[in-house]
Amino acid sequence: MRRLPPFALCALLLGTIPARAQEQYRGGDFPALPADSSLHVNTASVLFDRNLNTYNWIGRAAIDTTSAGGFHVGLLQQYASNVIEFQGGGTQAIPKLQSGQENLALALRTPAAGSVAGAFQWTAFSYSDNKGTGLNNVESENVLGGVALTPWPWITLTPMAGYRWDAQAGIRDRGMTYIAEAVLPSLDADGYLLSGSARFRQDNLAPRSLLGDFAHMSAEKVFSAYARDSMDVGVNRNRHEFYDPADSMIESRTEQVFTFADRLDYNLDPTVTSSFFVSIYGRGLDKDLRNWNAVFPAPAPFNTHIDEFHLDSWAQAGYRSPDGRASAWVRLSYSERSEVHSAKEPGGASGALDSLWSQSNAQEHINDNTARQTQLSGAAVIPVSSSDRVELAGSVGILRYDTPSALNVEDRDELLVALTLSTWHRVSRTLDVGIVLGGSIDHLVYLLSERSANNNFNRVLRLSPRTIFRPSEAFTSINAFEVLANYTVYDFEQQLPSVKSFSYRQFAWLDSTAFDLTHRIGFDFFAYWRVYERGQLEWTQFREVLQNETNELTYAVQCRVAPAARTLFAVGVRYFGQTNYAYTQGVRRVDTFLNSIGPTCAIAWEPGAHSRLTFEGWYQRQRQPGGVSRSLASMTMNIVVTL
Repeated sequence: MRRLPPFALCALLLGTIPARAQEQYRGGDFPALPADSSLHVNTASVLFDRNLNTYNWIGRAAIDTTSAGGFHVGLLQQYASNVIEFQGGGTQAIPKLQSGQENLALALRTPAAGSVAGAFQWTAFSYSDNKGTGLNNVESENVLGGVALTPWPWITLTPMAGYRWDAQAGIRDRGMTYIAEAVLPSLDADGYLLSGSARFRQDNLAPRSLLGDFAHMSAEKVFSAYARDSMDVGVNRNRHEFYDPADSMIESRTEQVFTFADRLDYNLDPTVTSSFFVSIYGRGLDKDLRNWNAVFPAPAPFNTHIDEFHLDSWAQAGYRSPDGRASAWVRLSYSERSEVHSAKEPGGASGALDSLWSQSNAQEHINDNTARQTQLSGAAVIPVSSSDRVELAGSVGILRYDTPSALNVEDRDELLVALTLSTWHRVSRTLDVGIVLGGSIDHLVYLLSERSANNNFNRVLRLSPRTIFRPSEAFTSINAFEVLANYTVYDFEQQLPSVKSFSYRQFAWLDSTAFDLTHRIGFDFFAYWRVYERGQLEWTQFREVLQNETNELTYAVQCRVAPAARTLFAVGVRYFGQTNYAYTQGVRRVDTFLNSIGPTCAIAWEPGAHSRLTFEGWYQRQRQPGGVSRSLASMTMNIVVTL
């Protein structure tokens, strides 16, 4: 047992400095060519990623174009695949775990006469998964045809009808589909800017029936240069039905949603602003089960219903100085969420059935809950001088979680206080120095004795000094240090010997340096050292018994060459080592050791203004505990083509 050192009271948070190579190395985190930030509709992209034994494919193609004659073509195709390959040593091969999903949508529209246009839609969806979770294989294809009517410039009506083919759980269905859509792109009604859309959809796939209806309307009003109000209202109704062949059941889930949101912005003067926001979300979910294709129908469980309610609101005031150097804001927010679960009462009169329903309904009500959260937060940026500034951010909030049922023991209150103070100083034209100090206190209290053993205080402290050194445009070096302390202390540790408080402490150092030898050749260096330990804590005496410690070290260096504009090649080497220590009666011994080393490479090429190819790969020879070695290769490739 030993007393905690002084640095254990401090902590640091990395990752807030903008740098070309400061993030923890993952084979290709060195600088690449800047991505094109403009948005393009007609694009095609392919992403391939292999990380150890996991493979991912992601593809996307989108076309949205209209010819001079008014003929419109819209195409969207998305594909995603995930494969996990096992490396077993037995004689029998372990099957791969893989899943794939593909979405295809084609829309055509051609002018017919006046305000009438012909419309055609084709959609296809397929999903397969052999991982044993969710739906294993699902396919759906839908063909629709109709007309698009524009009786007035501010509204478009599109009635359509078609046919749908659907396959689920090895069962194939087909039937008619009906859709009616209305779009209100923009309408100015006495200064109120209105927009909205609505859709009615029904798929008759006997014995299943699917629905997909919604209506949404938004309104915005600018009262003056200082006041603006915007409001959104929406309703949704959806019904999905799924087969359960094992029980000859069809599960129907019908969802009805109502949403409302309003935001009022009012500027007291050009430097002081205020905003008020409120949103309401109401949701009703019915889960119904019915027999299907059963020779001897079994009694279905009781159907259930869930009522869900969300309320979010906040009021905020902000200030920004005329020169923009000083700013501050403060927000008071309140949110509430509640759920009510129930079993639907069966039809007919039966004393035995009523008794079973009463038991099922009581079981559902166990899940009823209400959560209320109140929070006060704010931040400020204060310029001390032309080369110094101070930033302060913090929040304090309380969460109350209540469950009406006496059988649900999750009732709890939680208090969270967080504060961050940072200072930035420009020592010279080439050197910036900053310090970030932060901390948080989280007190979790379960109100009932059954869970009160988990009541605890969690204290986190961080200290982060950092420097940015730029003696020239060709050289940048960023250094950051981290000291972090995390203490979790249980309220009833003395009364419950099985509950032990614990501590987690960490020290880290990061260096990220980029040097351009010429305008075409450059070097990058990355180093990251982290030491963290966990121990059993005695808070009253502020002493701990160490249990384990880990030491990690990462080095990476690369040379990059840009032979032409929008072209980059880079090669390098990366080393990673991890040593785990265990403590036995205060004596430290090496438990496990892992290290790896291997080359890295990166390619970035932009043949055109909006086309790009990037490739990152790394190979490592890994030595694992016990002296076993293995070779691992990983890569990421991304191709984007804009038409």
